[in-house]
Amino acid sequence: MLISIIIPALNEEKYIAKVLEHSLSLPGHFEVIVVDGGSQDQTLAIAKGFDTVNVLRSKKGRANQMNHGADHAHGDVFLFLHADTFLPPDAYNSIMEFIGLKKVIGGSFRLIVKDKHPIFKLYTWCSQFSLEFFTYGDHGIFVKSETFRTINGFKTMDFMEDVEIQKRLRRQGKFKKLKSAVMTSNRRFQKNGIFLQLTADVLLVILFKIGVSPNRLKRYYPDN
Repeated sequence: MLISIIIPALNEEKYIAKVLEHSLSLPGHFEVIVVDGGSQDQTLAIAKGFDTVNVLRSKKGRANQMNHGADHAHGDVFLFLHADTFLPPDAYNSIMEFIGLKKVIGGSFRLIVKDKHPIFKLYTWCSQFSLEFFTYGDHGIFVKSETFRTINGFKTMDFMEDVEIQKRLRRQGKFKKLKSAVMTSNRRFQKNGIFLQLTADVLLVILFKIGVSPNRLKRYYPDN
């Protein structure tokens, strides 16, 4: 079976080469797709330097970019990966073993943040729970392609598309966490401060859950 790794990117010149090199080195049957949302740096040029990577352009916005990538993907499974996030070595086998279980339609990895601060041990511990409150796009969400198409993909919203889609996915079948973990950068925590960023993350999800428009919430969560 083929897994399509779909990477939405916007001004990711610092990370994109390393993530692509790592993704292409993984054992398994993958295709890698980068969808650029209008980068003003060297992201697009760097991605095009990888001959085996399918590089696309779309309107800005992760939901738009991921849907566009899925429209051009050929995989049996779509794996949506942030441009600063690294998959574990056993990603392919873990997904294939899991996706073959009865009624399973998708899931995500657990999360490790590349930071030695002890608070991130709690962050990693929380990421084991298969709940919307503890599952986000940087966890590496994956889903059977047929299921993704059945629910018409991500809703074209400015923010929280990763939380919203889980509601619809969970109605289609089992959506669970793997034991393996992806590793993501600590750039938001470095930029905004660890406790301020953690507080913002929690509050934004709560506000979304109680009905605040994701378009309003997006202003408090910049792209990078």
